[in-house]
Amino acid sequence: MTYRNAGSASAHFLRPLRHLLAITASLLAITLSVPASAADDIVVCTVDDLSGDFSIMATPKTYGYQLAAKEINDAGGVLGRKVKLITYDGQSDVKRYQELAQKCIFDDKANVVMAGYTGAEREAARREVVRNKVIYWHNNQGEGGIADKYSFFSGPTPEQQVLPALQYMIKKYGPRMIFIGADYNFCRAIGSWTRVAANLYGGKMEMDEYFPFGVSQWSSTIQKIQKIKPDFQVHCLVGGEQVQFYPQAQAAGLKTPMWSNVTISDGYEHKRFAPPALDGMVVPPGYIEDVPGKSSQNFSKKIRAMFPNVVYVNEHAAFGYVAVKAMAEAWKKAGTTDTDAVIKALESDIEVKEAPGGKWILRGDQHHAAMQTYLFSVDKDHKLKLLTELPFTEPTFLKNLGVDMRKTNPARQFLPADYAPWQKFFPK
Repeated sequence: MTYRNAGSASAHFLRPLRHLLAITASLLAITLSVPASAADDIVVCTVDDLSGDFSIMATPKTYGYQLAAKEINDAGGVLGRKVKLITYDGQSDVKRYQELAQKCIFDDKANVVMAGYTGAEREAARREVVRNKVIYWHNNQGEGGIADKYSFFSGPTPEQQVLPALQYMIKKYGPRMIFIGADYNFCRAIGSWTRVAANLYGGKMEMDEYFPFGVSQWSSTIQKIQKIKPDFQVHCLVGGEQVQFYPQAQAAGLKTPMWSNVTISDGYEHKRFAPPALDGMVVPPGYIEDVPGKSSQNFSKKIRAMFPNVVYVNEHAAFGYVAVKAMAEAWKKAGTTDTDAVIKALESDIEVKEAPGGKWILRGDQHHAAMQTYLFSVDKDHKLKLLTELPFTEPTFLKNLGVDMRKTNPARQFLPADYAPWQKFFPK
């Protein structure tokens, strides 16, 4: 059976969805019940997918925002002012991100906008925020190459996830790999970073293919992988439909080890699918609730106290929380909410001491953070085992390209093929 026999296959899958809907309803109630605030409140406007195909992955990020704002306000606010958190549902619709970003800026007068799960959502929102010279945060794992004065990133970069984890996979399982991912900017970039890792560490990409959002039938792809017989698989499958790959692969007898920086970390599929669909998966989160340590345990307890029906405290919950805390530190350091002064404070290196995944420092010259990541494996019973704690790692990609955000504003995204020593990995 693909799913646990709990009345029906759909019943098992819908239980976490019902929990999620209940939490989302309470989340919206919290947001909408906040009384009208004084004009001098500091406004944090967030847009994430509380419904639609990406809601399972993205909703916990909003839990992190809520918890951070509550803690800041309970401690007296910032600069004698309260943080007013305004939450919008992007509904997994790229067009809405553009519209809601404009609403945050022009109607809500946001001091900072935090928006987007997918890279496409991110860019739809970010364009509007940046062109209006408002601070923007994206709080997922990312491609690591966006260099823009107004844009900041709290989640792990490929130097912290893709490179060390794929080095581990090549050493443990062998050099031959395949890549499958969603056909959009983030997964295309992760495919490029996978190619870099393969070339740096003696691997070989036997196949790389990209699929539209909403693809849920995988039999032909599974057969192709079975024919290639790689040593391991690399995945960037995004959304509730694409991850149907896992139960289908299990049913087809595909047992090749897997690696992904979005599966488990984002969508906690080990909780949503019946064992052993995720058996053999290796994941490199910057945070999930299984990360060891006091900070991790305290964070997950606080999230569950605020949202008792949460299915799993995922990576996005942590990095949404961290971003709001980082902004609070920057406002304090700047002594004002003036945008240029706050950016200068952010660029002085901001540390969030209570970061759930351990030490976290925003590097001002890169607008990305130095952090620790972790390597977990999933067993046949869907238990997570910590394989190793990856080193505390700096975000180096922009620095390798000679970019210092304190001195210049390229206002563009760089990809691995833009780095001269790696161009040979991308034959034209």
